[in-house]
Amino acid sequence: MNKNGLLVCLAICLIFLLILSTKACKDEILEIEESNAHRWQKYMNEQEYEQVKVGMPYMEVVKIAGGAGKEIKKNVYEWNDELLLTQGFRLTFKDDKVTKKEIVERRGNSSR
Repeated sequence: MNKNGLLVCLAICLIFLLILSTKACKDEILEIEESNAHRWQKYMNEQEYEQVKVGMPYMEVVKIAGGAGKEIKKNVYEWNDELLLTQGFRLTFKDDKVTKKEIVERRGNSSR
């Protein structure tokens, strides 16, 4: 096999491994979410938010919250509050680690 053929083979193997690792991560998240007794438990509450520390990997946050956050922009995820519908928990990640935590207040749909 020539040098170019070897490089193509290695590239294909690398892509295959990346696809498998991404699928395994999604399967783990689905498994975590399905283990909750109630659908709303995939969101986060204040006690779970307090457990999240800067430097924590995304999957550890998912395990604490009981579900995946919604990616609102690149590397920024938000979890709805499972108890109060008036706030959300926003986490910023860099290199799969929490770099910033914030609570975002939400306004209701009421026109009063």
